[in-house]
Amino acid sequence: MVSVASFDEFYRTAGNRCYRAVLASVGDRDAAADAMAEAMVRALARWDQVAVHPNLEAWVVRTAVNVYRSWWRRWKRSLTLRPDRDVIADVADPFDEQLLAALRELPLRQREVVAFRVLLDLSTDDTAAELGIAPGTVTAHLHRALQHLRRTVGTVVAAKED
Repeated sequence: MVSVASFDEFYRTAGNRCYRAVLASVGDRDAAADAMAEAMVRALARWDQVAVHPNLEAWVVRTAVNVYRSWWRRWKRSLTLRPDRDVIADVADPFDEQLLAALRELPLRQREVVAFRVLLDLSTDDTAAELGIAPGTVTAHLHRALQHLRRTVGTVVAAKED
């Protein structure tokens, strides 16, 4: 049996890193925090099973993103409007607002690939396995996402210097 103390250790060491990956995926601080909280509750409830996952951080991020998607689908069905994606709450660990704004412009799958490949530092194969897509698709999405981020963030930085 795996101890709850190991969950506490995981939460302390990986919680913030997982949160940033979820935030990059969903693009909204409040939604990311809510989804992360739910993913951590689910992890704790099944800690004996979850603790042996080969990439525990990826499991938590994937669970949180799935929680967000489920919420989004329910919300979208109930309303015809999109949520206000510009509302950002303060959090203890700031995420570069300029980068976050650029990430919001990406399609969801590209944001997910950036979160898993860049923020969680998973390999292409591991990212593909976690997202249920081919490794070549991961590479293509990452390439397109990074091109967009370089263009967008670079333009904003150049505009600030003028």
